[in-house]
Amino acid sequence: MTDLAILEERSEVLELLGEYETLLTPKQRGALNDYYRFDLSLGEIAESSGVSRAAVHDAIAKTIAKMRDYEEKLHLVEKKKDIKNAISAIEKVEDANMKLELYRQLGKDLTDGI
Repeated sequence: MTDLAILEERSEVLELLGEYETLLTPKQRGALNDYYRFDLSLGEIAESSGVSRAAVHDAIAKTIAKMRDYEEKLHLVEKKKDIKNAISAIEKVEDANMKLELYRQLGKDLTDGI
């Protein structure tokens, strides 16, 4: 796996964790936080948890798969990116009245979409 692929996967997992962490068990959340946010090795996590390195690896892989499944069904990360892109596009509009109207439309779309 290239360095770029590793960084892209890490970024994806952190985005997923940001959206779905409350749906995880404390152990799942802890393992992912330790590995992805605190940059602990699998061995360090295993030692502090009293389990094998393989068990930690397996738990992390299963939890990532679970979060990807959540995203496939709920699309929260995707929707958040769409909103950020829409806001960025609106910010580039110079006409104040047009900008206000676009913000109102975005608000309406968000409200109606919920």
